[in-house]
Amino acid sequence: MLLITKVPNFNIQHLDAGIDLAMSKHEAFGNDSTNIDGVNTVSGPLRPQERRAEQTLEGHASGRSQLRNWVKRRERNAHLRNPHFRHTLRFHLGEAATNIDAELSVFGEEVPTTLDRAVTENDFRFNNPRIDAYNYIGDRVDTVVHHSDYTTAGDIIYGTRIVERLSSLGGLREGMAFYFLANHVGEAGHSCPIICNYETARVLRLVEDFPEREHFIAKLEEPSYTQNFTASQFLTEVQGGSDVGANDTRAWQDSKGRWFIRGEKWFCSNANAELMVISARRSMDRSGTKGLSMFLIPSQKSDGSRNNFTLRRLKEKMGTRALASAEIDFHDAEAIPLGGDFNFMLEKVIHHSRVSLAIAVLGFTSRGLQLAMDFAETRTAFGQRILHYPLVRENLAHIQADLSASLAGTYSLLALQDRIDTGAVTDPEEIAFARLMANIGKSVISKRTVDNMHHCIDAIGGNGAIENTSSLPRLFRDAVIFENWEGTHNTLYMQVLRDIQRYHHDQIYLRKLAQQLEELGHTEGELQQAHAYFAVLKQRLAALHAAVPPLQSLLVQDVVAAMANLYHYVSLVREGTDQRANDGDDSKLACAELFRRKYMADAMPEIPSKDAHYLHLCDRALGLDTPELSATKQVQ
Repeated sequence: MLLITKVPNFNIQHLDAGIDLAMSKHEAFGNDSTNIDGVNTVSGPLRPQERRAEQTLEGHASGRSQLRNWVKRRERNAHLRNPHFRHTLRFHLGEAATNIDAELSVFGEEVPTTLDRAVTENDFRFNNPRIDAYNYIGDRVDTVVHHSDYTTAGDIIYGTRIVERLSSLGGLREGMAFYFLANHVGEAGHSCPIICNYETARVLRLVEDFPEREHFIAKLEEPSYTQNFTASQFLTEVQGGSDVGANDTRAWQDSKGRWFIRGEKWFCSNANAELMVISARRSMDRSGTKGLSMFLIPSQKSDGSRNNFTLRRLKEKMGTRALASAEIDFHDAEAIPLGGDFNFMLEKVIHHSRVSLAIAVLGFTSRGLQLAMDFAETRTAFGQRILHYPLVRENLAHIQADLSASLAGTYSLLALQDRIDTGAVTDPEEIAFARLMANIGKSVISKRTVDNMHHCIDAIGGNGAIENTSSLPRLFRDAVIFENWEGTHNTLYMQVLRDIQRYHHDQIYLRKLAQQLEELGHTEGELQQAHAYFAVLKQRLAALHAAVPPLQSLLVQDVVAAMANLYHYVSLVREGTDQRANDGDDSKLACAELFRRKYMADAMPEIPSKDAHYLHLCDRALGLDTPELSATKQVQ
């Protein structure tokens, strides 16, 4: 229950009387008082209308007016104001993008208004989730209690049919469009469960039937948080962390063939889930991940009673605070087997989670950029809107360029994954490429998102760091948390290195990118730059193979970044070429050039990163190629 403290009845005349008394004492010194260290503090007594509480002077009123305009602008439709993303959807979905654009627009209207207000209220410290360990009569219940706005936000997000869209094979491109918009308000306590829901629904369709399977799937896809089931996925143990093979939670089977889970999990996000997907050691004879399997633990037993688990405590996280993350003990909890080995979990759950995380943090960046742009368009400093200043435009343009390139690359990956999931693509090399780019994309994009969110805050200045002024601090905190979910950077670096060494994923990557570069033959400038970087990447891969093992683990960091850079750049050039041909707009190609200058300049050092053309690129990337913001205008 939300408790509201009311302010006692207060008569403004009492306040005026107090001010009048103070002013009468002040006026005793005269209108031009100089009684404070000889400094003339006022030019005369305040007028009656100026004596009321919180009346501001003209300068203060102007500043507040600018802030009001900022608030008004930032409540514009989050979907309609993003032409780059809408084009990405048209590029990858064709006519289907037109079919969902109206639904995205309806959702986009709610995102910066009703949804953001609910999420903001729910994120306040004293509105965060808590555990009620016992009920009214002392029975152990371990219930997670949420603020009422948690349900409000959940019903809005789930109401878009987001889980049903995502769980449908081939539905990632469509479903992730809604997921991208949902993450404009941050994790909100729901982004993690949404991904768990669709992955669990997909997994349940692949396993052997059991009595409640279809019921569970239907409840996971229910377009209402109030009515649905949510799922969670628990891997981490206190001794394991990234070393999943060190996990020791046990699975055992009784004489009737029933499975039970015994042990603890250390980082359990969405601790109040009705369905928990968990890894447990099924075989003590096989070490590492080879002895692990997947299980489903319903929160209730088949007889309707509470399953055998307890919650130790909730994690006090710096971000994603509305998401209940707990330490959980399983005391021979009833379980349903989902797979014979850990690779099933890696392929069907963790892989999809890493792609989803990239989309989520790009939603953070998109909203951060919107807030920063709105502020720059409404804030005046030194007599001009701050958007007129080149340093401001450069900062925002680089965020836009990275966002556009990362979205292009991630949506290209989603399109490939949709074809794999529907069976349209069965080539093992294509499947290996999707695995590689999911690992690389999650690492690189999540790291750059933290930087981009930091620079969004920089663009606003002190107001950008205030929790009750905008959602930027929440987005920044959530971005830091997402950076370490589903594999830290070091874990992903080493996974890529092992895949290169064992399965030659680097050669698969080079063949795939060579094919894409060939398709860019009609864009000579972009082709030349991409080919130059391709050659540099091949040299880095050769150096990686030639290095001793300890050095390889260090060199792979640059290789991972370079592979992401080229793939995202080529993906954006493909989209930009289509945008220019069909929309007469070259803003994506401008973003591609800015992205290349920032991240790929070592391939063509003879091209300066900043020249006379550079500011014009910044303006084009932001859609500000207008006379009043001409790069040639001298700003003093």
